[in-house]
Amino acid sequence: MKHKYFGMVLVLLAVGVISLVGESAVRASHLGAVGEEHQKGKRPLFVYPGNYGEEVSRLKEKFKSNFGYELMDLDERWRPEEIERLHNAFSRLPENFYRIEGLKGFYRASRLQIKNNEQGAQDVPDASGIPAATFPRFTSVYRQAHQSYQVVFTDEPLRIEFYNALFYESEEDFDNIVHHEMGHVFDLSHGFLTFQNEWLKLSGFRILHLPALDGKADSDFLYTLMSDPGVLNYGPVSLRHLPTYSRENPQEDFANSVAAYIHYPYFQYTHPKRYQFLKDHVFKTKDYFERGEGDYASLIEKDFEGALARQNWPEVIRLVREQSRFLDNPLEKKMVEALRHAVDQKISVEADLQLAIASCYLNHPGALDLRKSLLVTRRIQLAKVLREARCRRMGGQVFEGDQAQWSLTHLQFYREEGKAKIQFLDPVALTAYARGFETRYQWQLSVTTPRAKVFSHGESIGSKEPNGAFKIDLETTAQGRYVLPENRELILEVRVLRTHPQKSKPLESPWTPMRFVVQPGYEYLGPAETSFRVIYPSSRLSNP
Repeated sequence: MKHKYFGMVLVLLAVGVISLVGESAVRASHLGAVGEEHQKGKRPLFVYPGNYGEEVSRLKEKFKSNFGYELMDLDERWRPEEIERLHNAFSRLPENFYRIEGLKGFYRASRLQIKNNEQGAQDVPDASGIPAATFPRFTSVYRQAHQSYQVVFTDEPLRIEFYNALFYESEEDFDNIVHHEMGHVFDLSHGFLTFQNEWLKLSGFRILHLPALDGKADSDFLYTLMSDPGVLNYGPVSLRHLPTYSRENPQEDFANSVAAYIHYPYFQYTHPKRYQFLKDHVFKTKDYFERGEGDYASLIEKDFEGALARQNWPEVIRLVREQSRFLDNPLEKKMVEALRHAVDQKISVEADLQLAIASCYLNHPGALDLRKSLLVTRRIQLAKVLREARCRRMGGQVFEGDQAQWSLTHLQFYREEGKAKIQFLDPVALTAYARGFETRYQWQLSVTTPRAKVFSHGESIGSKEPNGAFKIDLETTAQGRYVLPENRELILEVRVLRTHPQKSKPLESPWTPMRFVVQPGYEYLGPAETSFRVIYPSSRLSNP
């Protein structure tokens, strides 16, 4: 069958390698987000004081002996310090992550390349910032003949590829990425836990059918799983990721949750259902943190107030970093007020700097006001605050000069109870909110032939307290004449306008386009519960 899915370039890569929708999608994932410490220049010359080859062989053998996996060279060779870092990361995993059947080992390459039958190896745009990827690739397709949802693997080995960018990461982020990728491996090797109804129900993903532009009523079609904008929090992400990362698909949500189980002490309180699922099905009752009495808000509030009272600034920053992974506006308001109270005490110059840095991790607009007041009264120096990576990313120069121009991602059209809807991710909505911007989304519809002409358009105001996902009803937000022709190839475009009361000109993003055909009677949304059939390649049928 022929597919022209919405004019998008659907590169269905590995779990952990996103489907790229236009040029902007890379920005919406850790795969396109270069770590703050990553330098784009050449790797520094390393002179090993000894027999380099023998030492690498010894460390590879030690890794295989301890964990059961080979370390293999592609266009880059493993270095002793890289193997040691990987060894340390693996030592934190439970034993059921070792010697996973079918996982031969890990490959060392300079950057991500994708191979296909027609063109050979192809570089992914901005691949120099991608730290790692898990394979094999898979396609999700609904087979009409069997009336079944299928997940079809490509015929390639189960593996993780580690790229140059990974080895510029901090120790914390390095371990987090490795554990994230091993979350993908665990998912793949256990028949896709992320396609089981239990995970989909607790995580809030639903099936969306993707009809081909030339699809017939009885033809097969691709499907995807989309997040629910009404759910405030999906799996918590690391600080190097964009907040919408877990909303991209259930596999990223799962892998982020696996990393959170190991790294984030408050994960068991913020996401108790995810935590219990992982404890039962993945970590085999192993806990990494003790369980305290109380709910998340009361526990972190108590810890935060105690750290402030002791003037333990590293602990204060650690706690706001934890809070930055979980959207809770009332709690953030209390934390900002507590920071303000500490600032009013005028403890010291160093305290002012640390409190300003702590405020960078909070999205409540009051956090920005706190930093501004410290700057106006010359109690902090902007250059020192911006040494912190988070503060740079939340700064006005980065937001207005770069992030505000980012396109929307994961744009989808569907019908729900007869009403035409669109849904998308806005990866910088939270930063816009934190900086006091109001967000509006504009959409327009046109036909592909004859010459494109807009026949319907509309606008919707974004959420006052956004979570990065948004849904729009086309008819109720239309301005003027609303038309949605059926059985014609249409172009839908959506963009963002950010306005600020102190700025005269709005910040505009490029239009994000998609092509689609409104098919009468087509069921866009799949059932709430169903079974998914995993199809392995012929080479693995004897040992799937």
